[in-house]
Amino acid sequence: MAVLAAGQSRRFGPDDKLTASFRGKRLGEQACHALLGLDFAHRWVIAARADHPCAQSWQADGFTIAVNAQAAAGMGTSVALAAALALEANADGLLIALADMPLVSADHCRALIARAAATGPAAIVASAADGVRSPPAAFGRDHFAALAAITGDVGARVLLRQAELVACAPELLIDIDDEAALNRALQA
Repeated sequence: MAVLAAGQSRRFGPDDKLTASFRGKRLGEQACHALLGLDFAHRWVIAARADHPCAQSWQADGFTIAVNAQAAAGMGTSVALAAALALEANADGLLIALADMPLVSADHCRALIARAAATGPAAIVASAADGVRSPPAAFGRDHFAALAAITGDVGARVLLRQAELVACAPELLIDIDDEAALNRALQA
């Protein structure tokens, strides 16, 4: 499992959005904490720096911090790093979640993982709400090389077009890119 937390927070303002207060924790701590109950051999947080303010919490939740030295080049570099780590670990699958999506439940991730496991190495399973495909998403090992080659700021969108979908309530897939989205998530 990889939680992507290396974004630049450009739309959020001058502060790192992952340090914003969210329900008694930092926003960036919520996703990892929510996924504690999932059984994974490897847990990574892809961050722009090892000394991120959320680092201690991530490590306490059992995540290893993998520094993306190319984070400024876009989310694709974080996806690529996560896939390279999964290849190196000889993992069967990879769940990719975003640190700025704090309302995604462990139950939804379990459904993604179960669907991917049933499909096997060729699996691509994404979340969907109101017809929109989004992370979190699960990938079988057949796609690790393609994921590891991603660059820029598009992430895994091209692969997600081929994904089998698992429905999720739209309010649980709120991606916090700005203050308005943070306020919506706080009210959800």
